[in-house]
Amino acid sequence: MAVPVLSTAAAPQSQSIEAIRTGLGAGGTRVTVDLGMKSDFRAFHLANPYRIVLDLPSSKWVAAKSGLMSGGLIRAYRSGVLEGGITRVIFDLGRAATISNAVFLPKSSFEKNRVVIDLIPATANMFNARLPQVYGSREIRTPAPTPSQVSSQSSRPTSDAQMPIEDADVTGEITGTVKQREPLSSSRAPENRTAAPMSRKQTRKYVVVIDAGHGGEDPGALGRNGVVEKRITLTIAKELERQLSETGRYRAVLTRSTDKYIKLRERVAIAKRAKADLFISIHADKIGRTNVRGASIYTLSQNASDNETARLADQENNSGVVAGVDLANESQDVADILLDLAMREKMNESKLLAKYLDQAFRDKSIRLLPNSHRAAGFAVLKAPDVPAALIETGFLSNPEEAKLLSTSAFQRRIASAMVDGIDAYFRKIQALQKF
Repeated sequence: MAVPVLSTAAAPQSQSIEAIRTGLGAGGTRVTVDLGMKSDFRAFHLANPYRIVLDLPSSKWVAAKSGLMSGGLIRAYRSGVLEGGITRVIFDLGRAATISNAVFLPKSSFEKNRVVIDLIPATANMFNARLPQVYGSREIRTPAPTPSQVSSQSSRPTSDAQMPIEDADVTGEITGTVKQREPLSSSRAPENRTAAPMSRKQTRKYVVVIDAGHGGEDPGALGRNGVVEKRITLTIAKELERQLSETGRYRAVLTRSTDKYIKLRERVAIAKRAKADLFISIHADKIGRTNVRGASIYTLSQNASDNETARLADQENNSGVVAGVDLANESQDVADILLDLAMREKMNESKLLAKYLDQAFRDKSIRLLPNSHRAAGFAVLKAPDVPAALIETGFLSNPEEAKLLSTSAFQRRIASAMVDGIDAYFRKIQALQKF
């Protein structure tokens, strides 16, 4: 069937891939993708086998759509089209290699518009540590087609370039430290949640470890009228466990279910053994002034993160697996880099969690302190394997807030806000994965 040709006036500019070339230098490989116009892009790593992926707005091919590449770290490349028209180029690597730099460079007197990706050799651990990272733009803007283009394309037979790539791990979500998740509904009842149907992609429930602060011989803060922090935190933790379990999307694990003392490091170890996706620590505060009230949300501070990275790097000569990376066979320098990457990634996810918890508290009309998202060096926030937040639910030194925290109605409401924040966090993680 003949394809109608758009007039020059009606046709918008479209991206084109003019050439793909590689070069060697400084112990690595540079791949250059020449483009017809300025462009957004995103590049990232895919494992099993080792690959580098480049996504571009919907593009026409002037260069060959696939080919072998001799020399260097790249063996070959291939291409396909994702849902939404995104053009994907997959570079198959001959060995583990990571992106050291990825940039768009505008055309000059001697060069076309181009995306340049520099690769350097790496160990398997270094490659796996880079899986969560995305270079360039997470959201790629593709010009909307004109009505005449839509009509033309709807009658056009599907070519190989328009068909989805067959590899499930290429057309699907990006693999990394965050596992594939099922969609979460954005609407829910305030507290009584019914189990949501599982997605066909769902292989397991999210694991949320809930840490009730203090316990046993450590009572925590003591408030008016016999209110004790360790009891308040355990009651809220159990209510959060109940509400999370009712959704059908989560497996909630309590660090303690009775009035007993657990060392801070053991609480983190419980999360690691459970392969937790999130760690939520619940506390209540007390200060000398009785007029201060409101909740706050803490994530790990940068200084505490740096100190913890140094401690982990020195611990037992880097033996053991940390953040999914086996450090036993790595040099000190490589171990430091891997741990720093792991801690930074975890801190970013923790900040995202805090953002959504903060908003959920506001939506449920739960009073918050000014500058409610804060950073500190709490020991329970220092696991490099899992995003974590510590929630100070209120002040037991404030008589009204101590009384409120003791009521079952408020305990249900604050647990409900935590569930909403956790749901919003995972929806965002999924959105960032589905490119």
